[in-house]
Amino acid sequence: MPGKAAYAHSQVQQVRSRARARKSHSVDASGGGSGDAIELLDIGEAAQFLNVSETSLRRWTNDGLLPCLRVGRRRERRFRRGDLMAFMEQPTAAPRSGNGNVNSMTAQSPRDESIAAIQGNHLAGIYGTDAGRLDLAVSFLLDGLQQESVCFLVAPSAAQRDILKAMKRRRRSLSADIKAGRLIVSQHQRSAAKQLRFFELGMGKAEDKGVESFRVLGDMWGLRLLVSAKEMILLEVGFERLVVARFPVVALCIYDARKFSGLELLDALKDHDDTFRFPLGRTIA
Repeated sequence: MPGKAAYAHSQVQQVRSRARARKSHSVDASGGGSGDAIELLDIGEAAQFLNVSETSLRRWTNDGLLPCLRVGRRRERRFRRGDLMAFMEQPTAAPRSGNGNVNSMTAQSPRDESIAAIQGNHLAGIYGTDAGRLDLAVSFLLDGLQQESVCFLVAPSAAQRDILKAMKRRRRSLSADIKAGRLIVSQHQRSAAKQLRFFELGMGKAEDKGVESFRVLGDMWGLRLLVSAKEMILLEVGFERLVVARFPVVALCIYDARKFSGLELLDALKDHDDTFRFPLGRTIA
């Protein structure tokens, strides 16, 4: 059994590596390839180049502080390496703090950022009480709605009721959010393939309407009631390859420590290694 778990975890890591190591693109000034090509980096590569989060890059481009190109039907951001170099070398281009002082371009540590601040994070949370589940779920989803992300709550019906009740106490417009499709509430689909298709279709339609970010909160016991532990791993692998690599999403998969076995919880942590970029106190309740 440990050998199978190790193999499955290795598969997850390979998928993550392939999904995130996307190639650069080259075009000349007129849009075609030539000898004096300009290398274009996608947002993940540009964030790595500057050693900052993708969220910071989106904010700086939206504020006009950092130039970028928009390509394709989805208007994805592409960055010239020269523009990134110039941005680093000019302190006046850096974002300013509330007192008007220019902030350092030194990267903000992930430990100083909100768990949900960095697009592409695929995190695991563990709770041992119903109150702990609310601690993990409610703020995560409310913050997403506040930032105008389309949020997905995927959980068993009883958990849905508790989470929505707690959210309504803090957000009066929650019913309107659900009606408008800003919060999509669902139980888990009956297979990993159907669940992935559910996310792809929902996020694709939202992006066509101009939505720029997503959050997914999944209470994983709902899926475990329907599929085997092995198929849950297939879902995690597919989520990295088909959803995280394609859409600007943050996902928090929460696990009930009263129901999952110790080995299943260990595998969950191994399969969500983004979790370890933050203090575990933020994801254990």
